[in-house]
Amino acid sequence: MIRFYRKISFFNLRETWFNYQFSVKDIFGINVFRDVKNVDSNIIPGVKEISHTIQIDLEQDLEAISRHFSEDIKRKVRKAEKEGVTCYFHNETDKFVAFINDFASRKKTFTTSKCKMIELGEYVNMSFAEYDGRILAAHSFLVDKDMKIVTGLHSATTRLHEGADKSLVGRAHKMLIVKDIACFKERGFKVFDFGGYALNTKDESMKSINNFKLSFGGKVVPCINYYSYSYWILRKAASMLGLSGKL
Repeated sequence: MIRFYRKISFFNLRETWFNYQFSVKDIFGINVFRDVKNVDSNIIPGVKEISHTIQIDLEQDLEAISRHFSEDIKRKVRKAEKEGVTCYFHNETDKFVAFINDFASRKKTFTTSKCKMIELGEYVNMSFAEYDGRILAAHSFLVDKDMKIVTGLHSATTRLHEGADKSLVGRAHKMLIVKDIACFKERGFKVFDFGGYALNTKDESMKSINNFKLSFGGKVVPCINYYSYSYWILRKAASMLGLSGKL
């Protein structure tokens, strides 16, 4: 089970993933339970919501997993390897946050902070793709070592930089995802979760992201989420104020 606390303005939010264990405090606190897999919904106090994501079954052998990658993915990863792109895991929080926030500011979306990443503690892993000493792509993941599930949190590249070689960046990004999958497979994880799927979206940008994730051969699956009533009210208020990304 993953459980951590986040400070949002004046509020303390408790976030729990995958494995739910009932507590009376859940009724009154500001709580969110994501992708609950193990419990009868009748005993979870709060508002139920179904979201969707894309997952790869890591209990297959690596050859079977890679066989489901699109031909475009395979070709571009091979080229990135020949070009000398390197990928590695390292929880270098300062470097990661600076990279993610640079991408977020260029894309005009929500940033993160060192404090937020530290709050995740041992539950977060970070990976990087580099070429010629420069970071081209970076990812972060929530990892549940007990349930053997890893789910994507952040993804960023340098494709929005002026003068960026977007083709090279795209290849490095694809290679990093492939290396992420292989690494978590080797570490004994059972599920690789891409961290979301926009079901029935009409937004062309979201459709493109959906198709990109699907090109790695995963399947769309539902996620059962629960929000305590106080969290649900706070979330509604944040949405009205255009601050939903903070939650």
